[in-house]
Amino acid sequence: MQDASSRFRNALSIGAAASWLAFAGVSTAGAQEDIEPDATTVLAGMSKYLGELQSFSADYDVDIDTISDDGQKLQFSSSGEITVQRPDKLYATREGAFADAEIVLDGKNISVLGKELNGYLQFPAATIEEAVDAVRDNTGFDAPGADLLGARPLDLEVTDVVSGVHVGMAFVDGIEAHHLAFRGKAVDWQLWVQAEGDPLPLKYVITSKWVYGAPEYTLRLSAWNTGPEIPTDLFVFAPPADAKLLESVEIDDTGQFINEAE
Repeated sequence: MQDASSRFRNALSIGAAASWLAFAGVSTAGAQEDIEPDATTVLAGMSKYLGELQSFSADYDVDIDTISDDGQKLQFSSSGEITVQRPDKLYATREGAFADAEIVLDGKNISVLGKELNGYLQFPAATIEEAVDAVRDNTGFDAPGADLLGARPLDLEVTDVVSGVHVGMAFVDGIEAHHLAFRGKAVDWQLWVQAEGDPLPLKYVITSKWVYGAPEYTLRLSAWNTGPEIPTDLFVFAPPADAKLLESVEIDDTGQFINEAE
């Protein structure tokens, strides 16, 4: 069973893992005329509200599609929790079939602990945006949901969008939400935003449309707390005493550490 799963994991870099690049530094001023006003209004409201929060926490579930060389699609799932204190503190966990990780940004460094490997990575980072870039640049791991953590979440001025629509109203885990659908040059993506109360993102789907099999990345967010009481030591990285500082490690799309030195 492990060998079969490894075959699927290694067969494809999902393509959604490259999607962070599709959302970075793209000017869309000329394309926004193709976005429905209702879609713009809901997305802008979500981006402004979430971007102005000084701190928040949430639970999350992730589903990642992989496609084997012979065209079979499998979906790998993981779950975790995240706590953010802007602009420079973050704590997150991720647990799945191949991932058991802890991530801590303390304002100076981003530390990523792979519990099964009993090793950790550490890179300089002074902001959440710098931390995302550091992990991607040094390990190859992209977390598409990270574009919800910055100060301008999914801002249309910097997001790859050529058209967008308000699909209608839907329900996510029993909560009524606006269903938005956007098309970009590199990826298509959908977002479900809570309708009543705070405009929080509840579900986020990215489709790598130009990758064989159109694999998807699905993120669900729940148990939102926009005023969490944060323990003073939450953002202090304290690895196990016998954990090793790793020098050469890749992290695949499922969150598994791959130690190139072994």
